Amino acid sequence: MHVEPEVPSTAEETAADFVRVWAEAVIRQARRSRESSRRRMANERMYDRNDGPALMGQINEETLREDWRTAWAEEHTLIWMVHQLERWQARLAKERGQEAPPENAQLKLARNVLEHLDDLELDEVWATVPDGLAPKRAKRMAISSFPDRRISLDRPIQAEVLDPEGVTEEALKVVAAVDELLDDQVRAYLVDLQRGR
Repeated sequence: MHVEPEVPSTAEETAADFVRVWAEAVIRQARRSRESSRRRMANERMYDRNDGPALMGQINEETLREDWRTAWAEEHTLIWMVHQLERWQARLAKERGQEAPPENAQLKLARNVLEHLDDLELDEVWATVPDGLAPKRAKRMAISSFPDRRISLDRPIQAEVLDPEGVTEEALKVVAAVDELLDDQVRAYLVDLQRGR
């Protein structure tokens, strides 16, 4: 007796397409995020030591501020892209009658802090839970899990939640979970990023 393979529903195919869309976007953004972080760290080291381009005036305080802005934006974008990928993974699992994979806890913490960053007290270095905030609301804020209920604004969020390469590594783990949906070229690009290339 011959049994026909189960044909995916249109909803399942569409969900799989969106998983691929976001997996590929995360891979591209992971590279951008890693490159901006590395450029920022290298420029800061040269500036601090007054080496090379810093000695010649090519790296100055404005360069460092631009690097900071770029690194924050690239990592923030990566975290939100991973969130979209995780949501579409959950939808695909639902369409297949499977249990949704768990969200990456570290990236979820970073995303929650970023989501409410504009609710915090800010100065040039710190974001802190505001004084006078209702205790129940303050306790629910992700930042409450950090020492002194604050994070440094001097470096991107990943430095508070993960090691310097952490956001990229965690994002690539989420992508690796959908490996069977990726084409060979995208899979090779993922492997290169996982190897730090």
